[in-house]
Amino acid sequence: MPGDLKEECGIAAVYLKKPLEEYSAGGASYFLYKMLLQLQHRGQLSAGITTYNNKRPQLINTYKKLGSVNEVFKIKRKDQALWVLNKYAGTAGIGHVRYATSGSEEEALAHPFERHHGRKWKWFAFAMNGNIANYAKLKKELQKKDYHLPRNSDTELVLHYLVKEFVGSKRIPLEKVFGNISKKFDGSYNIAYIDAEGTIAVLRDPYGFRPLSYAEDDEKILIASESSALLNLSLNGFKDVKPGEILIIKNGKLRIKRFSEQRKCSHCMFEWVYFANPSSILDGTSVYQARYNLGRELAKKEFLSNQDSELIVVGVPDTAKPMADAYAHHTGIPLMEGLLRNRYIGRTFIEGQSRAERVREKFLLNKPILKGKKVILIEDSMVRGTTSKELIKYIRESGEAKEVHLRSASPPIMSPCFYGIDMSTVTELIAAKNTAKKIRERTPIKEVTAETLEKIRKEIDADSVMYQSIEGLVNAINKEKKQDLCLACLNGVYPTPEGKKLRKKALASFVCGAEKRTYE
Repeated sequence: MPGDLKEECGIAAVYLKKPLEEYSAGGASYFLYKMLLQLQHRGQLSAGITTYNNKRPQLINTYKKLGSVNEVFKIKRKDQALWVLNKYAGTAGIGHVRYATSGSEEEALAHPFERHHGRKWKWFAFAMNGNIANYAKLKKELQKKDYHLPRNSDTELVLHYLVKEFVGSKRIPLEKVFGNISKKFDGSYNIAYIDAEGTIAVLRDPYGFRPLSYAEDDEKILIASESSALLNLSLNGFKDVKPGEILIIKNGKLRIKRFSEQRKCSHCMFEWVYFANPSSILDGTSVYQARYNLGRELAKKEFLSNQDSELIVVGVPDTAKPMADAYAHHTGIPLMEGLLRNRYIGRTFIEGQSRAERVREKFLLNKPILKGKKVILIEDSMVRGTTSKELIKYIRESGEAKEVHLRSASPPIMSPCFYGIDMSTVTELIAAKNTAKKIRERTPIKEVTAETLEKIRKEIDADSVMYQSIEGLVNAINKEKKQDLCLACLNGVYPTPEGKKLRKKALASFVCGAEKRTYE
């Protein structure tokens, strides 16, 4: 699903059990770089780390910049890269890669956020992955108490609530600190925290919207948003952090505490469909296998005949590759590489590029494969439809394909997300805006009608459109854990109170033509 949806943020943490001198250059900064590199798919806007080193006056020190992980760590120049690693060398640290679901694209909003204080246990930094759904409400409450919040960011909100927990001279256990603020927050929030005593705390919100894994061996403790970031750094395997749990590491010891009662598990289905690395295993389910299964389930619905010799299957690289593999295998229609991804196109700040230009930069057509063929184009999902439209036009006009049939391995996105995915209005969702009346009338939402599919087909100029079913999605991920998935963007059933309120607000905004993000 190229360009239609933005990745989530990623967090990481490391605690070294031995003296700094026994590790590679940088110690904690080196391991954070390695983990963030494997989380790069979750955010390319900025990267940052905070490390602890009791041998320097700046006990915890934060380094963050706009750009990719390799750009921030200056990997193109060995001397500069070593300078970064050694300047921020430490025995413990946290890291973050960011895509902005709220706030603007500026360096001040890059994570981690650091708060200085004279007392070491009150001097801390933290990074977050998620979205506080009741941000607007909590911001107003703080402003009534004469707080000033200049940034349009829920991370700033979390910072203020943490500071409030440290008022006074009595130290509160970290599990209680985060337990107290969790009572205020509605939404998704995985947090990595470090203080100037070298204590690390990493937590997963009570609903478990976003994944979180950890690994421990004789030399270190590693924590990251995905297991793929741990696989090459620890020989002892990994475990999942359970919703409502906090990992506290102090004096070389890892303790797992419960900071909040676990709510109804609501793992975001998009983690398996799109966000996560295919080599990751999230809450016991392989991402690659889930994507392969999605292709198999999609094949069961196909109505085009595999006896048509002009039909070929083309997957949109890279996420849809296992889906296209399975789809072709189970339909018997040949799989061809009609689209090739240009892997050397980095993030661009050139203004004025049209979506058509971005599609042509990102993908190269294999014209001899496409010319004169009836292309079944496999996408992992279709959210806004604008990129799909340009891709279909590109294949039809430049590739000279005879027909282009779009197949989405995800069901239609019928409702906004308020838990960290950048799609918070009805207007921007191609399936939702074409089914708006029915959305208002019924919950949960069932599959789109033939009338809606025809509207979508015309809008993106495809010869036909077919979506995955919700049942097929659940079967592909893990049908035994249907109750543990958040499907709110598919069926309009939100797991949190604020989500339910924001859905009504989003629908009302759609009716009156408002386009700003619902939670702002």
